[in-house]
Amino acid sequence: MSIVGVWEVRADDAPFAHHVMMFHADGTMLQSNPDHGNRNTSDSNGMGTWQADGTTVSGAFIEFTVDRAHPESICRGVVRFEVTVRDDEFLGSASAMFYDLDGTPCRGPLVTDLTGRRFDARSSLSAAG
Repeated sequence: MSIVGVWEVRADDAPFAHHVMMFHADGTMLQSNPDHGNRNTSDSNGMGTWQADGTTVSGAFIEFTVDRAHPESICRGVVRFEVTVRDDEFLGSASAMFYDLDGTPCRGPLVTDLTGRRFDARSSLSAAG
């Protein structure tokens, strides 16, 4: 089954575990989570690319973070991931590395397991009602 669609994702060792990811058929993807989920930094949405090899999907996305206490401290984060899709779920891992705007590492690598569940508005609506 394809990863194309919207997924509820849990990244247990991330500063905030709950994410939403959208995978497009053209190989691009988006990632989002609540801005205040991370108490130390304000994070942009992640935007990136992916490719599939059978049921294994690998890719990366970029995001920017700014330190809430020191707004001049900006980092560029690159998050690489690999997951295995099985029906409406996936399992895998991600590794994040953050760099200042000159390319010097500021944080990482941060590694976490990923679990995803496909979001389907039809089943979500029936479960809520």
